[in-house]
Amino acid sequence: MKGFDTGMKILLVLVSALGLAFGDAKIGVMETAFGYRCEVESVRLAKESGYAGVQIHTGRLGKDGKMTISDPEIQKQFIAASKKHGVEICSLCAGAMNRVNVWQDGEARKNGLKIMTESLAACEALSCETLLFPFFGPSNFQDEDEILEGVAKFIEEILPAARKHGVTIGLESPVTYERVQELLKRLGNPKEVKMYYDTGNMGRKGEEIGKALRAFGKEGICEVHLKPKNGVHFGKDDGTDLEKLAATLDEIGYEGWLVFEQGGGVKKGEAELSKENLIGVKKLVAMRESVKSRSEAE
Repeated sequence: MKGFDTGMKILLVLVSALGLAFGDAKIGVMETAFGYRCEVESVRLAKESGYAGVQIHTGRLGKDGKMTISDPEIQKQFIAASKKHGVEICSLCAGAMNRVNVWQDGEARKNGLKIMTESLAACEALSCETLLFPFFGPSNFQDEDEILEGVAKFIEEILPAARKHGVTIGLESPVTYERVQELLKRLGNPKEVKMYYDTGNMGRKGEEIGKALRAFGKEGICEVHLKPKNGVHFGKDDGTDLEKLAATLDEIGYEGWLVFEQGGGVKKGEAELSKENLIGVKKLVAMRESVKSRSEAE
């Protein structure tokens, strides 16, 4: 164990020296970690904090039926900032969907269709292939089959737009992974809909770290949120088993983005917490490299 700890310290030094990435790791940050939603300034803050990518919130639905991110001028600004700072827009998040009831007919569902179709189109405009679709509000489908059925019908309705724009819809929710599998089964397991794995969400549900990752495998996970299970510091006394997570990511061969999401304590426009949390993210990356090294040695 002592040898492993020594090796880990060496790996962490190497990761720090390499800066944004280690090996093939893709490390990003969700812009809400800076207290922003659809703010171009988030790209600069992501760079300043040491991340290679940024996940952008698509904003809110205006009275004109358009999302904030749908504005061509705002899209141009994001693209210019991405090029200027060398930070990739790795994915978008339709965060406004958290407050929308999509499983019952009505004005809310109609607004949900607008939010999703506009956000899917924005993904193509910003050259990213993943849209996070969250379910933390009235459309949480953990307990009621009626809600699950309604959510399935809603997703069926937006699937043509996802296919048109070449975007994968990532389902993120504090539900059990078995419930997500049930939803996907009802949809016929379309390749355009996958699970968006979140370490904080799954940990708080009491699921063993990595269990859902193994259940879905590399092809069933579109992207990964690294969020503290407890507190505000990922990988630092927050209850996340980094070594097990690293081993599971390596086991399934996941090579996509690891996107840090702040779990709380955010002050608008501040990047200090994101800089501190990058240490935990890099530690996870170093552990993955350690797992690979040990596997090759064996």
